[in-house]
Amino acid sequence: MRLRVLGVGECLLLGAVAAPLVAQDSVLVVPDAVTCDICSLDISAVVELGDRDGPGIVGEHAVIGRSDDGDYYVSTSAQRGRLLRFSPDGVFRGTIGRSGEGPGEYVSPALAQGRADTLRILDVPGGRVTTIRGDAITTSRLPLMPDDWALLPDGRYVFSAISSEPDRVGHPLHLYDEASGRITRSFGDEGVRLDRSYGSRLAMERHVAPAADGNAWAAHHNRYRIDKWNPDGARITRIERDAPWFRPWVEWRGLAREAEPSPVIVGVRDWGDDLLMVVAVVADDDWQPMPPARVIGDETMTSAAQFADLYDTVIEVLDTRSGTVVARTRVDENALGLVGRDTFYSYAEHSELGEPRFVVWSVALSGIADGRD
Repeated sequence: MRLRVLGVGECLLLGAVAAPLVAQDSVLVVPDAVTCDICSLDISAVVELGDRDGPGIVGEHAVIGRSDDGDYYVSTSAQRGRLLRFSPDGVFRGTIGRSGEGPGEYVSPALAQGRADTLRILDVPGGRVTTIRGDAITTSRLPLMPDDWALLPDGRYVFSAISSEPDRVGHPLHLYDEASGRITRSFGDEGVRLDRSYGSRLAMERHVAPAADGNAWAAHHNRYRIDKWNPDGARITRIERDAPWFRPWVEWRGLAREAEPSPVIVGVRDWGDDLLMVVAVVADDDWQPMPPARVIGDETMTSAAQFADLYDTVIEVLDTRSGTVVARTRVDENALGLVGRDTFYSYAEHSELGEPRFVVWSVALSGIADGRD
């Protein structure tokens, strides 16, 4: 029961070195059969975030991050410019920031990484990154507007972003060095060019995540294709899933409540030992058209609650060494995004009155020790 929101940024990319399109070292075509008969994925609710009243209220749309010490940081439509902090068990602890463009102010903040005493916050629409260490706040301007990011072990970021600079058009991935405040490399061009359609934007964007070996994973939104890249812009591995339930697409079918929605990759996480978790949303098993939740003038609105009836979530664990599916499950939730290494979150409501909240779910793999060759 939640609305999945995808950020889109068009930016001016400064000082970048574009990497040429490189041939992949290996391609894994992964068939759809699950190879581990005794493996299973167990999904369980971890915590609920969002109070029914007071300063801990959240809105229908949110981006959730988790710090290294376990607290959750929620950027929500109901608290513009503020980041809500919740304890690991869901107790509201306070807010960070306020709306604005000065030090300690944000348009729409999102936790990038850190812990309570040292936080790094990205303000994507504001085009800035802020570091908070105790009472000290430092802010620097970003040369792009990322829609996703991955922190590498050496402290650099891989950003997914759409660039409008002529020399960078088509490159969805950008290596950002925080010390210099510059993009040092742009890469990943596959010949896709941006037009005004929503489907075109999804074809350009990537979900990125750090790989266990220090490289970065980049997953397409509109097809089950996942690449591993090194920071020099060389593609190391490509995973192509032969999945009948996830056929690649280019043209967006339209509003999910009017036309059966296309599948979309939500994100990936590297679990180490050559295991990769992939989360996707697909049309609900019982999908059917529904009327808008609200009509404002000529605009029709789909509520976050309606999306619970429009989408299901499919979770797989891939063995990237053997090129097989280790385990798969399908749940009657609409995954908004991933949190940390092995959790995702979905939208829900406290009661029939519709007070928003978010549920964080854990994903655990069992049987792998005895069921893997």
